[in-house]
Amino acid sequence: MKKEIFEKYRWFFIMGLTILIILGGGIYWWGAQNKQKRVEDVFLQESTSESTIEPTNGSYTLLVDIKGAVNSPGVYKIQDGDRMQDAIQLAGGLSKEADDRQINLSEKVADQQLIYIPKKGEKLTEQSQGQQQNNSEQTSEKVNLNTADKTQLQTLSGIGEKKAEEIINYREENGRFKTINDLTKVTGIGEKTVEKLKNSITI
Repeated sequence: MKKEIFEKYRWFFIMGLTILIILGGGIYWWGAQNKQKRVEDVFLQESTSESTIEPTNGSYTLLVDIKGAVNSPGVYKIQDGDRMQDAIQLAGGLSKEADDRQINLSEKVADQQLIYIPKKGEKLTEQSQGQQQNNSEQTSEKVNLNTADKTQLQTLSGIGEKKAEEIINYREENGRFKTINDLTKVTGIGEKTVEKLKNSITI
């Protein structure tokens, strides 16, 4: 009896088994593809994060103190290479009383620079003018450890070609110098050298 039933419905059993095999294979294939996609997505996210964290060479944060005839005086973070007009914009722009004839909007700003914007009818004191001028002069004279190339580094007293290369190698492997004293972490450069160079270098 069982044999007769099997013979009668044999094709149904075969078709059902075939369908189950196809469905099972499809589910397995879909799961494998989905797993591979998740792995690729994770890898892509990690790669994106790493590229985002990596700092851009030459674009470092500086601090400036902006006072006088601006809408929001205070201490602001700017990027290395920014100009006076960029710093003023961060401070909310010039106020209505500002006298922009006495300031150079194209001047490059320096780290720790004091920027004073005079009001109309107000003349900058010799001290203020001298201070801003000194800031610019000192910045142009000093060698920036974070942006200088090998030739610029070799203008420093006691820094030859090999030490200049070591400074650049350190910068590439560890990122920017956060303080001038970090220079002692470079192979071949000690505290005495840093002390001798501290008035000639900046970060």
